[in-house]
Amino acid sequence: MWLVGLNFTTASPTNLARPETSDNTYIKLLDAVDSDEHPIETKYTTNTPAELVDDDFVVEAPADSSGNDFIVDYPQSLEPSDSRKPIYAIAHRVLTVKGVSHAISHGANAIEIDMVAWRKGWWADHDGTPTSYGDTAKEMFMEIGRQRDARKTINFVWLDIKNPDYCPPNDKWRHCSVEQLRDLVRQILEPKGVRVLYGFYSANSRAYDLISQSLNTNEAINLNGRVRKVLDEFEKHGPPQVAKRVMSYGYFNLPFQFGNCQEDRYYTCTELRQLTQSKGSGAVFGWTSAMGEDQYVDKLLGTAGVDGLIYGFKMTHYYDHSRTRAAAQDLIRWVRDHPDTHRMGTQDDNPW
Repeated sequence: MWLVGLNFTTASPTNLARPETSDNTYIKLLDAVDSDEHPIETKYTTNTPAELVDDDFVVEAPADSSGNDFIVDYPQSLEPSDSRKPIYAIAHRVLTVKGVSHAISHGANAIEIDMVAWRKGWWADHDGTPTSYGDTAKEMFMEIGRQRDARKTINFVWLDIKNPDYCPPNDKWRHCSVEQLRDLVRQILEPKGVRVLYGFYSANSRAYDLISQSLNTNEAINLNGRVRKVLDEFEKHGPPQVAKRVMSYGYFNLPFQFGNCQEDRYYTCTELRQLTQSKGSGAVFGWTSAMGEDQYVDKLLGTAGVDGLIYGFKMTHYYDHSRTRAAAQDLIRWVRDHPDTHRMGTQDDNPW
């Protein structure tokens, strides 16, 4: 029997239903989500492969303005003396190889992929259901490699790992263990110059300990949450290098409880500002900005000082659409409008 624990928390992209939020409020928020966010379609979708249906599989499933001047041709490399802050437009929930090419064509310079371990290996997948998976991790990574061969900028890939301890690392199950995911990263992505951010819900896992203790120069680890919680977890569980710690916070419906950036705690902008000011990590990212939310982009990149934002649809996978294109443009246009202090991150930048 399939069991999906809907606790609505995420590792890369915070709490869908925060403790203070009633069920009725959550329903109203869902009603506000745009109806043209379509379900995922891949070559696997028509008929679910029998080997992907795990009777005992359990995964917690987080929920995770366009102008006429479409900007994607920002500089791909810069002089070493450039002191402006690099910003990352991180495409949200990219689950298909087509989504990779779409995100890059829209101007993304980083990609967030939700990862679920199934019995047959790792898939780009957000919910862990028979209809939610996209392409395999290997297929996704190979496509990213092809894009890099074409000299496209993909500074880093953020892997939001949904069930990191699902498979043990023994001979029978290594193919779906976190060790195998790391092997794929190092065999396919990193030789192409692509860095990797491993995203976890909690530091209390075997996989977290393994990854945090074996990070190489191309890798970092992410925890999502409020400033006090995240700083405490990093101090207790590592990694020891502050530069390898990446913090994030946000909400799928960004305007909800966004705040004014100056509260004591809790509100999205305030928590991100405090994360940035804590100097407790190598980078801070917010999520998720959608079309028409440029005023929130301005607050997060300006007042809160985050290093980048996850952008795209609120509740479905990334694909070519006027809404994903517009959401990307909100970030790129903000950077263009602040040329003295900010620029888009290039392949040569170290993001953390």
